[in-house]
Amino acid sequence: MAGDYYAALGLSIDATPDEIRSAYFAAARRSHPDANPDARTTEWFLRVQEAYEVLGSARRRAEYDATLPEGLLAQPEISVHMRTSRPAIERLPEPQLLYALLEVNCTASAAGESGVPVHLAFVVDRSTSMQGERMDMLKASLTQAIRRLKQTDTVSVVTFSDRAEVVLPPTRVSALGKAETQIYTIQTGGGTEIFRGLSLGLEQLRRGAAEDCLRQLILLTDGHTYGDEQSCLALAEAASQEGIGIHALGIGHEWNDTFLDALVAITGGTTQFIRSTKDLAAALDQKVLTASAVYARGITLEFQPESAVALRYAFRLHPDVGSLAPETPLVLGNLQRAKGLSLLLELVVAPIAADADALQLFSGRLKMQVFDRGARRARLFVDVRCPVSDLPDLEPVPSAVLEAVSRMTLYRMQERARRQVEAGEPDQAARQLQFLATNLLSRGDREFAHTVLAEAEHIRNSRVFSKDGDKRVKYGTRALLLPSGMEPR
Repeated sequence: MAGDYYAALGLSIDATPDEIRSAYFAAARRSHPDANPDARTTEWFLRVQEAYEVLGSARRRAEYDATLPEGLLAQPEISVHMRTSRPAIERLPEPQLLYALLEVNCTASAAGESGVPVHLAFVVDRSTSMQGERMDMLKASLTQAIRRLKQTDTVSVVTFSDRAEVVLPPTRVSALGKAETQIYTIQTGGGTEIFRGLSLGLEQLRRGAAEDCLRQLILLTDGHTYGDEQSCLALAEAASQEGIGIHALGIGHEWNDTFLDALVAITGGTTQFIRSTKDLAAALDQKVLTASAVYARGITLEFQPESAVALRYAFRLHPDVGSLAPETPLVLGNLQRAKGLSLLLELVVAPIAADADALQLFSGRLKMQVFDRGARRARLFVDVRCPVSDLPDLEPVPSAVLEAVSRMTLYRMQERARRQVEAGEPDQAARQLQFLATNLLSRGDREFAHTVLAEAEHIRNSRVFSKDGDKRVKYGTRALLLPSGMEPR
């Protein structure tokens, strides 16, 4: 297939010779038979070798590029815009804060979304705690969601407790027939070992996987896993390298949100808090519907730290609200057709030299795999410079940046309250939640404000969050902070 050599090395078509060389050595290490016991390793390794033999030679690369369809050389239908909280930076003798709002929008029509082939692997917790109504709810919602997939999509189902098994192997939806009834044979029992489920689920996604297929693993669990967290995180790292996204649906209040958030963040995925049958059905439907609408997957933002500027905090506003580790690369997830994603960066600017008239604030590149004419690697550059002024900037902060900072501040209030409870400072945590409730009231969200105030009172009396209070506050705040028009479908 045209473009295979670039895809084999995970490169965009405009890759430099140094990037080709680095990508080859990294891919060769991952795919060498001595390092990877997978049965297909030899095939992968030979493909990587062949790709480098062509792309590593200027002459052979030019000949190969001449055979590619013109569409593969086109820029992706994506616009990138970064706005700062001030158009100019005041020259000051001390460090100062600056905010930058990065907006990435897909300009491709939503009408093209049906062309993206999807393979969804559902990894279902069937431990004893899932028995009864909870499992019945899950079976019904999962069956309903699968029926929403396109006939050309692929689905697989894995269950786990203290062991894992395949309930439905990778099957084209058009060939499902009555095979979906296998879901109703799931029986509960045993403990919770997420590693077993993840490992087997990823194995299904790798079977017969095509480069132009969007692969996502959806984990459904209601409990903690014990002792295998680091192994799970390692699996997520491998999945990210392969372009596989991991999403999690936490059912009830016993699951470990800190662990699941860390797990899915590695691949740019999301975690959702499921409290009812309605929540579960809506969440699964959303996963199915949004998967088909993906235009670019695995978007990362690599940046070069500037000597005078440090990234202190990174906050994703959409498509999922939450903080990101302020280090390169930032994993942003997927971009849907005719949709956008937004990211707020909190930058600390060092004292500015007397002779400086401009400052490089940010230099980076967005890397992704684009689904527009098959699947191809692409990248877009982000470069932001600000003039330096000796006078205070009296212009108002752009409204979009101001709104983004306001949303981030609300989220950080609940983050701070959680940390204070963990540090044995419940009174400070209660006050933090009161501040949050006051802000929610000012925004007109009275119902959630009362929920937050009730949790503050519980913390003041019991010194801890209620059983599901921390999740209600955390994920309730996330849902509220989605910009207007960007709420989950």
